[in-house]
Amino acid sequence: MGTSVGPSAGLSPKYQRLIQRTLRIERQPKLELQNERQQKKNTKSLVSDLDGKLSSLQSQLSTLTDTTSSPFDGRNASAAEGTEGFSVSADETASTGSYSLAVNRLASEDGRVSQTFDADKSNLSDFFTNNGAQTFSVDVSTPTDSNPDARTSIDVTVDSDGTNNKEVLSDIQSAIDSAFQSAVDDGTLSADQRPSASVINPTSGTARLSLRSQQTGYQGRLSFSDSSNNLLSELQVNADQIADDTQGGEITEVGTDEASSKLTSEFELNGLTFTRNSNEVTDAVDGVTMNLEEANGTASSFEVTADEEGAQSVVKNFVDRVNEVITFLNEKTNVNPENGERGELADDSTFRRLSRQLRTDATRPVEGQPEGLNTLADIGIEANRDGTLKLTDEDALRTAVRENQGALKDLFAGPDGVATRMKERVDQYADTGGLLDSRQDSIDSSIDRIDDRINGLDERLQRREQQLREQYAEVESTIRSLASQQQSISQRLF
Repeated sequence: MGTSVGPSAGLSPKYQRLIQRTLRIERQPKLELQNERQQKKNTKSLVSDLDGKLSSLQSQLSTLTDTTSSPFDGRNASAAEGTEGFSVSADETASTGSYSLAVNRLASEDGRVSQTFDADKSNLSDFFTNNGAQTFSVDVSTPTDSNPDARTSIDVTVDSDGTNNKEVLSDIQSAIDSAFQSAVDDGTLSADQRPSASVINPTSGTARLSLRSQQTGYQGRLSFSDSSNNLLSELQVNADQIADDTQGGEITEVGTDEASSKLTSEFELNGLTFTRNSNEVTDAVDGVTMNLEEANGTASSFEVTADEEGAQSVVKNFVDRVNEVITFLNEKTNVNPENGERGELADDSTFRRLSRQLRTDATRPVEGQPEGLNTLADIGIEANRDGTLKLTDEDALRTAVRENQGALKDLFAGPDGVATRMKERVDQYADTGGLLDSRQDSIDSSIDRIDDRINGLDERLQRREQQLREQYAEVESTIRSLASQQQSISQRLF
């Protein structure tokens, strides 16, 4: 309300009170509209709450109806109690069954060392003095998805002016590190594909060059192409022999292929001997990953079973999400027969109907299912009188997961499956542009119309107040004029 000015200013309290009483009466339609608007907002809030609960249920139903990864396809892999040497895991592609596994050898990285040099002597200094700079290459494994056996050759150029063997070995190490770091920097290699190089000192007076691959197995081996003056042969780094205290060569026998190499892991699976380039074996049994951890040669068993716990967790989440929706709808749409108290959505047939439909979808037998596995009750899920669900027999569900996964999946995800028909129902409400969005849009439109009417009433009330003030100001002016005239007449008469 604006501040009164002009002839209406300075009205007596009596007329001010009369104006306020009149406006209070005429303001009643606005109060009713404000109440109606608040009710609309409350309803919108309830619809938003229902939307959230339906979206949670929708997400769980999507999990149950996923055709590419059913929660009932889960697998558990577990080793016998007390097993040492390996651990196992499995995905949904694994077949159930029992296996025997013994780890005979772990995969290791290829290591090479030079022969042992007297650190202060000048054998290698003389070599570079006589032959000049040397370029050799080191091949490393650079597997790709299309070519797991791919290898890349990196050239290393060394031009040493060291005065003794240790200084020359350090120059060679620096050249190797620099060449491989450049290959990593330009993207030729990844950081985990570059070998490491170092100079080691077996005693205070000796030195050796050491190279080590970061990748295990025969696939991760190092291989060499010597320089024109055979620097690597001089070092014996590339010697086809097992290194010892003096001679250079291989730390572990590299061999000529995966089967002959001692760099590979070796294990016995169900009595058959396998070798692999890694200690993580994913291709010996479909869907099973075996992590080899200790080479003890002791056979232990492991078992792949259906993931009963995972399936039970998914079903419990399904029951919880359904119950959240049903309980909410029951509370908001029911009418108390004793006191007649009505839920906020009791007059909305759309939501009362949804509650009934969801109950029917959950409890109606599924067509095409075998007898004994065509209702939720057959897997231990009972319907309460209020329409909510309860998992009363976990053993029934576990048995279905273990013994009849196909029928269990179809009970939920088949063409007439419980989750399939419930999802179709929920999608109508919860999808973008669905019934709940339409209902909220309708409520917003109603609120906008009410706001327009309230604004119109405010403007009318303002005009009415101004009108009343002007009328009463005129009355007061007339009264004052009459009083003045009366006083003048009285003065003349007396």
